[in-house]
Amino acid sequence: MSAHDAATPSPAPRVAVIAVHGVADQAPGQTVHELARLLCHGRDGAPRYVDGEVHEVLVPVTPLAPSPRAGGAASAPPEAALEPGRPSEFYLHQRGANERPSDLGLALTDHLLARYRPAEADGLYASTRVSLRRRADGSGVDLYELYWADCSRLLPGGIRALSAAYQLLFHLGTLARDVVDHVALAAASDGSDGTGRRALAALQRLHAWSAWLLTGPAALLQLAMLLLVGYGAAAFVPHEHARLLLALGGGVAAVVLAIVAWLAAQRAEPATAALARALPALAAALAGAGIAATALLDPTPPVTLYALTAGLATLAVGTALLQRYVRTVRGAGAVGVAVLAATAALLLWHGRRDLAHATTLSEWMLTTTLHVGEALLVALLVVWGVLVVVQMAALALSFALARAGGAVAASLATARIALSVSTALFVMLSLVLWSVIAYVGGFALADLRFEPALLGGGAYPSGAAFLEAQVRDVGALFTPLMALAGVVGTVAVVAVAPSLREELAPTAVQPSARGDAASARLGRWWTRARGVVAVLFGAVVPALALGSGAVYLLFAADKIGGLPLLDALVGELRASWGALLVDIGKGLAALTAVVVALGARFSRTLGKLRVALDAVLDVDNHFRDPSDRRAPRARIFSRYASLLDHVRRLGYARVVIVAHSQGTVISADLLRHLQHDGRLRALAGDAPRALVTLGSPLRDLYAARFPLLYRWMGPAPAAFAHAGPQPSLLGLHEWVNAYRSGDYVGRALWTPPGAPGAFDVARIDAQGHAVAVRRDGRSEFCLGAGAHTHYFADDAVALAAEIDRLIAGAGPHAHPPA
Repeated sequence: MSAHDAATPSPAPRVAVIAVHGVADQAPGQTVHELARLLCHGRDGAPRYVDGEVHEVLVPVTPLAPSPRAGGAASAPPEAALEPGRPSEFYLHQRGANERPSDLGLALTDHLLARYRPAEADGLYASTRVSLRRRADGSGVDLYELYWADCSRLLPGGIRALSAAYQLLFHLGTLARDVVDHVALAAASDGSDGTGRRALAALQRLHAWSAWLLTGPAALLQLAMLLLVGYGAAAFVPHEHARLLLALGGGVAAVVLAIVAWLAAQRAEPATAALARALPALAAALAGAGIAATALLDPTPPVTLYALTAGLATLAVGTALLQRYVRTVRGAGAVGVAVLAATAALLLWHGRRDLAHATTLSEWMLTTTLHVGEALLVALLVVWGVLVVVQMAALALSFALARAGGAVAASLATARIALSVSTALFVMLSLVLWSVIAYVGGFALADLRFEPALLGGGAYPSGAAFLEAQVRDVGALFTPLMALAGVVGTVAVVAVAPSLREELAPTAVQPSARGDAASARLGRWWTRARGVVAVLFGAVVPALALGSGAVYLLFAADKIGGLPLLDALVGELRASWGALLVDIGKGLAALTAVVVALGARFSRTLGKLRVALDAVLDVDNHFRDPSDRRAPRARIFSRYASLLDHVRRLGYARVVIVAHSQGTVISADLLRHLQHDGRLRALAGDAPRALVTLGSPLRDLYAARFPLLYRWMGPAPAAFAHAGPQPSLLGLHEWVNAYRSGDYVGRALWTPPGAPGAFDVARIDAQGHAVAVRRDGRSEFCLGAGAHTHYFADDAVALAAEIDRLIAGAGPHAHPPA
């Protein structure tokens, strides 16, 4: 049988089911297999679905075009660098358009689609199709998977997960800026008064400055300091081996760079352009050849040659890392070049200055490394001082503007959370990193006497003592802040602890009075805990950030300017706090080694507890506008639309979409976008469409934290009967939402948490349908106690029955709405 015949459904009506996964560590094909198992198995009785087959389906992906009604959005806005005080590209494009957008959510989607430039790998999507037969009527069912994690997810492995999490912190700062831009656009459309608009403009500039300082100078200065660690490590090569290393390294570099220059010349036209592309690599190849020749011809090459070569290699690694970073963070190139150039200049200046006082190659290079690191640390402290002033002003102004209430206050609270959390986590990760480096590096610097040029008075008995002193000084400030962060984290963990227990050891749900009581206890706990967490991160954490910023300025005045203002406040506590951070570094050094060794096993073991981090990453990526013009939303929407078109062309009688978690947001946003544009029917066909959402964050997260983009969700429901949104808004015939009572990502869309029976376990009625609250094509029910990642477990009997009803095309059995 040909591949075409295998993909063509039989003449009998068939039903298509599209499974869209959510957060966590799903592998391709995992979600559709879990859904198939739930439909086939059921808790009691014979399987409802049999004769299963698995096929791979290749779907050509066509980039989804922006809305034809978008006007100016149909052409991609010009690329611009990230400059200090510059708003987001989306804001600038909307301000330059002839008409203000009436729906910011749709406008943002159009903006990202217009900028999308697909890569070669985006052109084909391999979906898994599971074909089943429904025993009750013999009809065929094809289950397809829409897998999107490869467009928006942490990579596997411990170190990759840590590095991706580190980069996420920068994205959160940019997300805070973007949310403030959304508030400013909404204010311009709503005709706000001049004073409020001027205040918002000032807040925009402050957030843009904050994002630039964090992702530009602050991050790149730390990169330069990390490069110095590599330069210093080169000092430990024995002098007698330096010549061999120069000859071998220089020769290999010359050959590799010559090949790179030749390949660069082949890709350019005309000859002048080819020469310009090849010239940098060719010059570097000649330099490598010169180093290798010198090392081979001179039995005792000068020590300066080795140090110079190590410096050039360090700068080459820095340039390569900078190029990768620039592809992720728009506009960091100029700052990165300036930082690398300053680092090179400092290496040359201090190298000449320290050579006269050194007796060995190792002593010379290590002393130079410490002096340059000292200068970079001072520069970093100054940048952080500017960043603190900017962020304190942004937080204070945000609190003032939030008095307006409503969607503006909620949006500004989101911006404050993103700003405070990103900066706090960046500081803590940096402290952990450098305390580990100082502890490990201290073993190698124990015999090196060092006299700083900028920090501290007098010489230190060893480089290790100098590093420990810097960690102690910084720890005197940040250790109590880390303790406060620990308190905040403890409260948050306590709030979600019952749900986390359900993630690790889920309770088997029973549709009984006992099951209802257990579900209600968990539901009431999370309802109260969610309010505590909202206040904690929306008000307490930003207030702590304001206080911490003031303390940092006192610390910087003492550290750089010699003004002992901080000592007047804390006195002798500084020494004990600093010593604590040194001890933390010693412990974390061992922990880091364990994480590196375990790698992917570490990721798999803690995968269930990484759901929150995955959720934050997915939320950020849903709004992100990266510099490579491959926005995750545009990539996922194009893949999703192409799969819908594939299903339409096969002529199914009905289409049922089963989406979990972030997949519900992706599905709802895409369907609403296509329905609003009048393109859904042409793309998805006339077959009745139903959407099943599980653990959806549309109400609890997106509508609550990004209300200006999700106004279509309507206000928080007072009762199911009159709650929105309606299925027709998404071009649906039916919309079913199911949730678990302890789901910390998302629960009910239309049912208020305090409604009677909101957390009762859904039963099965005499017709075999799930007992749910239903009205106007909307249905909603609770699957009982549980958290966020076990929606396809065996106890989800009501969910299996509801999906089976939609596949069969049976009408819902009405139950009175709450």
